[in-house]
Amino acid sequence: MYQAAVYRIMIAAPSDIKDEIKTAFDVMSHWNDMHSEQSKLVLLPLHWSISSYPTMGKHPQKLLNEQIVEKSDLLICVFGTRLGSPTDTDISGTVEEINEHRKAGKDVMMFFKKNVGDINAVDLAQLQQLKEFKESVKNDGLWCEFDDANDFKQVLSEKLQLYINKNWNDNNVEKKTHLLDQKTFSSDEEQVLSNWVNSRNVSCYTIGVLGGVIYVFGDFQYLVTQGKDEALWDDFIDRLQNIGFIDFEKYDNSGRPVYKLKKAAYDYIDNLSNKKE
Repeated sequence: MYQAAVYRIMIAAPSDIKDEIKTAFDVMSHWNDMHSEQSKLVLLPLHWSISSYPTMGKHPQKLLNEQIVEKSDLLICVFGTRLGSPTDTDISGTVEEINEHRKAGKDVMMFFKKNVGDINAVDLAQLQQLKEFKESVKNDGLWCEFDDANDFKQVLSEKLQLYINKNWNDNNVEKKTHLLDQKTFSSDEEQVLSNWVNSRNVSCYTIGVLGGVIYVFGDFQYLVTQGKDEALWDDFIDRLQNIGFIDFEKYDNSGRPVYKLKKAAYDYIDNLSNKKE
C-alpha cells in the first residue's frame, strides 16, 4: 500500500525580496527531485502569488491567512531592507504571518540579508523598523543571515534539510498519510479521476481566466467561478498528491504548478471498475 506525506511550506517576504523567493522554490523542487521517491515526502511551496485566489469581504491579509497560512506546515521568512506594509492588526503582513504560525504551534524559520545594497535606494524608515524587529526577536529563537541569493540557496538547503531530519522523518509520516483503505474521494471526484485516467493527457493544471479558474485534468476542463469551489478543487488535488496518485512536475510560465498522473491512480480506477463489474 502506497504511503506519502506532503508538507506545505509557506514562503513569506516583504516586497524588496524577489530573487530569494525564486531560490526557495528552486531549493524545494531540487529536494523533491533528489529525495521524494525514497523518503515518501513531498515539499509543496506556498506563496501568495501562486497559492491565493481573488475574493472579497475581509482585509487582504486575513484572506491570505485563510487561504495559505492556515494550511501551511512551516513558514520560511526572508527579510532584506523592509519589514513590510502594516495590516489591520500587525506592523506588517509578514509579521502577522509569523504570529499566526506561532499561535498555531507551527515553526518559523527566519533569514536576514546582510547586504542592504545602495543605501540611497533604501527606505530608511522601513530599514529602521526591520532593525527594531530583528532586535526584538533575538532572544526568542534562532535565525540565519545570508549575503545574496546564491548564498541563500546554500544556507536554506542546509537548514531545511536539518529541519526535515529532525521533524519530518519516517516516524512522523503517519501524521499526514492518507491510505487507500479510507474513503478518500467522493463519487463525483472518482468520476473526474476516471475521466482523466482514461484520457490521452496525463497533466493537471489550472488556467486563470476573467471571473474564475479553469481546472484541467487531462482532456477535461472544469470552470470554477466561486472561491469556495476553488478551495474544494484545490483540496481534491491535495488529496491526489497526498495519496500518491499525482506528482508535481513543474511550474508553468505563470508560476502555477503542473502535476502528472502516477501508476497508483490507474490501479485505483482499474480496481473500482473491477468492483463494479
